[in-house]
Amino acid sequence: MNKDFIDKNEMETERASQELIDWVEQKLLDICKQEFGKKALRMREGYCKEFLEEVYPLSILARLEFPSRNDVTFKPIIGDQNYDAVIIYNLPSPKIESKIEITQAHEGQDNYSRRFMIQNYGSAPLNGQINKIGTRKTEIELGGLAKKVIVRDVQDSVNDQIKLIGEALDRKLKKSYERDTSLLIIFDDLIASRGEDTEKQLRDFINAQSRVKEKFSTLYLVGWQKLIYLKFEY
Repeated sequence: MNKDFIDKNEMETERASQELIDWVEQKLLDICKQEFGKKALRMREGYCKEFLEEVYPLSILARLEFPSRNDVTFKPIIGDQNYDAVIIYNLPSPKIESKIEITQAHEGQDNYSRRFMIQNYGSAPLNGQINKIGTRKTEIELGGLAKKVIVRDVQDSVNDQIKLIGEALDRKLKKSYERDTSLLIIFDDLIASRGEDTEKQLRDFINAQSRVKEKFSTLYLVGWQKLIYLKFEY
């Protein structure tokens, strides 16, 4: 069943930090209460895709970087432009607008397959490549794991996230951006956050990427669980 659970115009409304945080949290609850709402969110149907992949990470940034800042507002821009939102600093003079690009560090097809398994079977393994037959336009069949699931330690998860963050960063470094554009990379910090020096490893990795400062004024690493947050200014 196709249904619009969220409107493009309401997503693009300019909001202050706490207003954006509150609106996103309430919208999530409202969608989840509706029939097929959880499925739409999980499978990124319609504008639920932009809501979860762009607006939700922006709300996390608002919470972690701009708490209680009424003079900073956020305006998501839904479309194919080379940025996903504008952060507006409403200073006495002059007002400053900064564009921000938002992207995910994830496993690509396996990320979709895990969400598909949760939706249709109720659970999915945390690791291991999943066998898939068919496409999203045809009937998809998941034939179990292509590789055996093994017990892995926290450092394995940290290494995985560093690799995925690097791949997400490489994709964005190939594109052109306006001057003073920022980049937000959101990643899975649920297990990686348990490492004793995870933040140091992430900082060392990003600091070794010399091309970042040529493209972006600021880079934010933001965990989905809000357990890790790092900011790099150039």
